[in-house]
Amino acid sequence: MPSCLLRRRVLSFAVAIVLGAACPLAAGAQLVVTPPAGATTLGKDLVLEFRLPAGFAGAAAELEVAVTAAGGGRLLDEAYPLRAGGQPDHFVYAAPTRADAAPGRYPLTMTVRGPGGELTWQGEVEVAFGKEWTAARITYFIQSRGLLLFLGLVFLGGVLMSATPCIYPMIPITLAVIGAQTQKQGVGKGFLLALTYGLGLAIVYGVIGVISATVFSGITAFLQSPVVLVPIALLMVAMSFAMFGAYELEAPAFLRNRLQGAGGGRAGVVGAFVAGMVAGLVASPCVGPFLAALLVWVGSTGSVLLGFWSLFIFGLGLSALLVAVGTFPSLLGSLPQSGGWMETVKRGMGLLLLYMAFFFVRPGLVLPERIFYPLLGAVTVLVAVFLGAFDHLTPESRWWDRTRKGLGILVLLCGGWLLARTVVPDLLPAPAVVAAPAAGAAAAPSATAAGADPSQPGKVEWELVRTGEGVQTLLAARIAEAGAAGKPVMIDFWATWCVYCKKLDKAVWVEPAVVAESRRFVTIKIDATKPDDEDMTAVKEMFKVPGLPTVAFVGRDGRILHAKTLSGWHEPAEFLTVMRSIE
Repeated sequence: MPSCLLRRRVLSFAVAIVLGAACPLAAGAQLVVTPPAGATTLGKDLVLEFRLPAGFAGAAAELEVAVTAAGGGRLLDEAYPLRAGGQPDHFVYAAPTRADAAPGRYPLTMTVRGPGGELTWQGEVEVAFGKEWTAARITYFIQSRGLLLFLGLVFLGGVLMSATPCIYPMIPITLAVIGAQTQKQGVGKGFLLALTYGLGLAIVYGVIGVISATVFSGITAFLQSPVVLVPIALLMVAMSFAMFGAYELEAPAFLRNRLQGAGGGRAGVVGAFVAGMVAGLVASPCVGPFLAALLVWVGSTGSVLLGFWSLFIFGLGLSALLVAVGTFPSLLGSLPQSGGWMETVKRGMGLLLLYMAFFFVRPGLVLPERIFYPLLGAVTVLVAVFLGAFDHLTPESRWWDRTRKGLGILVLLCGGWLLARTVVPDLLPAPAVVAAPAAGAAAAPSATAAGADPSQPGKVEWELVRTGEGVQTLLAARIAEAGAAGKPVMIDFWATWCVYCKKLDKAVWVEPAVVAESRRFVTIKIDATKPDDEDMTAVKEMFKVPGLPTVAFVGRDGRILHAKTLSGWHEPAEFLTVMRSIE
């Protein structure tokens, strides 16, 4: 008995020593967390780096980490697997923030459980919308500021876009259609016709909004397809020839009489409305980032009323400049009659229309370089002749004649440069192409060729899948195979008529560092050129594809990483950053 009692006392003393040593450690142990330096963009990943005190360190698989926002708000989606940091006691927690969460500062609580016990950290992080307008940002704006203020902002956005070069070609069309009538009929009649013209343009955008809200959420990319761009370019060429005096561009007499009518009466208003609709179709490919986000938001709401009225009001703002141009001639009744100065203005407008036609079919959109640049060079030489590059100057020549000849010679040199490059490609450096690799990306430290193997292929190697080829089944099989091999998956949704899809092919998927990083992924390119079938529609819904191009990622565990999805154009450096963040 005494020996047993002695053993018990020794054991109790040992336990007390261990607990006494552990309790002070637990009481003084702290979880050191490093939150993001700035605001985290909603819809992207929230990254928290933390360091464990001595006695709590363990492998990432042995730790259980939970992060909750105060008030029970849904700020974070399911977290990614915990990653080890640069040192044994450092770890990285990452979870996607919800795109539909409200911006602001959120108190957070992080709890870490492991072999050494449990630790807690409380702090605060800031989340905010990024620079770009998104569907979630528009929804939040309407909820917090009201629909009327939002529609006012939409109108202002249209007014600002009316000052872009894509609207300029519509100025001569506006003058040709309603300008001649308004100059003789007074300000009131002129404004009525011009306003009717603007309503026709706005109606086209309202219809685009309805289409986006119902049957075709990818209309933004479709408006930049050759199906739309080629007819617009041909219209620009036809209008330019009319400005040069080759012919009078007008509708047949019976239709013209019905549309314009005598004295520009009711039928004249109808004609202005139809002409405005044509102007809306011509301006439709020139969609800016705000309009693209607006269309995505309309598609996400599925509301026909919101789709129509928001895009209709945007169209009203876009038509503001053209309404002013259409009204302006009625204020100029005292100006001199048409003469040489007016012919010069018309020809200048013709040149503007002609070069805008080239803008709509530039390389990367419609025409290949081997056709585009010879045509552009030949037209530029003709423009030089028009400007007077070969005119003979005399001592009596005026300053304008000398200036025009000088400009003509400069333009002639540009045209000769384009033609010479066509004949001898290596004679002169290639002109800049819209789809060329971005210079800034090449200079960025994160997007250089460092570490790339020059013996490997010079572009990302994709497995191509097309609409109608069982995309769901194939993707499920490839994701399972990638998970078994311990690889993530990168999926590029694209189409042959998608402008930025081609730009990605030429500027991003050939970047050496991006190519090198892509080799640890299973890479799949989904061709969505054809109309979506049920299978493709389901795949787009599963990956939340807002439009083309969209690059989605799947982790090694088979989860779709929605917070990593990149839509639209992004620089190679940004793609590289996202790709490297995926385990």
